[in-house]
Amino acid sequence: MAAALLEPALLRRLEGLALQVRRAVSGQMGGERRSRKRGQSVEFADFRNYTPGDDFRLIDWNAYARLDRFMLRLFVAEEELPLSLFVDLSGSMDWGTPNKAITARRLAGAIAYVALAALDRVRLTVFADGPTSGGAPYRGRRAAAQLFARLQSFPAGGVTNYERLVWPIGRQRPGMTVVITDGLGEPAMDAALIALQRAHQEGAVLQLLAPQEITPDWSGDARLKDAETGLEREFTATPLTQGAYANALANRTSELERAAHRRGLRFARLSTDLAIDDMVQRTLRRIGLLG
Repeated sequence: MAAALLEPALLRRLEGLALQVRRAVSGQMGGERRSRKRGQSVEFADFRNYTPGDDFRLIDWNAYARLDRFMLRLFVAEEELPLSLFVDLSGSMDWGTPNKAITARRLAGAIAYVALAALDRVRLTVFADGPTSGGAPYRGRRAAAQLFARLQSFPAGGVTNYERLVWPIGRQRPGMTVVITDGLGEPAMDAALIALQRAHQEGAVLQLLAPQEITPDWSGDARLKDAETGLEREFTATPLTQGAYANALANRTSELERAAHRRGLRFARLSTDLAIDDMVQRTLRRIGLLG
């Protein structure tokens, strides 16, 4: 039997969080989000003239006394937030201690559970050289077990191709998108991020790296093998080459962060040796994705 994706104690803590949106949403079903539409929540939005067929219980009698005409009180409608999760399970993610692919599944599951507990609708897509749908959208706490099992069912492997995300991103309704990736694919994510902006998505790019990538723990001569293409290269770890590697990684992270911010997306770099609880409670709250 596969181990549980997330511990029950962590799930209970996640129920106290919510995804933070910067603008109103427009979902298909009732939920707990501010909508562009007018409804019957407790938060007043506006007045409009009464017309035959309207609910007379919404008539504002104080306004009638002042204006001598019937006025309806309108309230902010509350609807679901469409959340899309894009999880990188390419070959480069199946590496590191703790393993990046395993951590990505757990992080995606935690974010999904926050949304499901708030009755938001969650759509799952995993990708490597192409996107694979995680099935029909999930909604409600009861759907969490099915979503977790689906996340765990996908193997990791293949070459990263961010450009193939453009089509599934473009099909989305306005809402929130979270991309979990190591950001190491070529070409870079620019096309996918532009697609997110055009699809009116807010959300975040979460770069997930192993601690051995952030601070290499080996020295001397080595034969390096690309986890996705299989290409090999001789390498000697010296202060000069290690410094060049650190600079290259820092530049890649900075480029990804700037590209995300240009498209109105939040960004965070995470290490797999950080507990999922800390990723969620500290980093994702710090960048304003959760609150």
